[in-house]
Amino acid sequence: MKKLMELAEKIKDRKLREKVVKLLKEPSMSNPELVYPAADFSKVPSWVGSHHDYEGGLLDHTVAVTESAIALAEIYEKIYKAKINHDHLIAGALLHDIAKVFILKKDGKAWSFTGTTLDHGMFSACELYARGFPEEVIHIVGSHGGDAGAAGANPRTIEAIIVLYCDMLDPIVEGQVHGTPNPLQLLLMGAQEEEKS
Repeated sequence: MKKLMELAEKIKDRKLREKVVKLLKEPSMSNPELVYPAADFSKVPSWVGSHHDYEGGLLDHTVAVTESAIALAEIYEKIYKAKINHDHLIAGALLHDIAKVFILKKDGKAWSFTGTTLDHGMFSACELYARGFPEEVIHIVGSHGGDAGAAGANPRTIEAIIVLYCDMLDPIVEGQVHGTPNPLQLLLMGAQEEEKS
């Protein structure tokens, strides 16, 4: 968590920085109708049966996505003179998967799903909306999975596009290093199994 806090400190807008830090340190849901206890962010895997499927995987993934997004933003500013809002970029990258603490739970020694029907991107964006985050940050979080058939989730800003692609690339790299399947590989394996049937 120390590294996440260091990255959050790069957010210059004090109010935004405080909101990000509070949500990272004390994740909770604004909607009292939803009762899913928050798992410890520093211990949650990024997913079960896919990328970063180990204790602390969500933390590693979030740090990698945020640092990659910052590095890419600096490259695009230098080469193309792009105007990138670093505060929004960092906040969106740090919080893009925040709802996974409500979606995943530990059962004994294994991690499993809590049973919520909400997708983690939608869930995260809804929570940011409820907490009064800027529209641009909500958009980054809500669109980090790409459109996947939902036009409203199509990334429309440079910041959202950067986070989307950093989020897609990181599981592929982690999979190469740790030998775990990434989401694209899982999708392809599923398609191959369907062809065999």
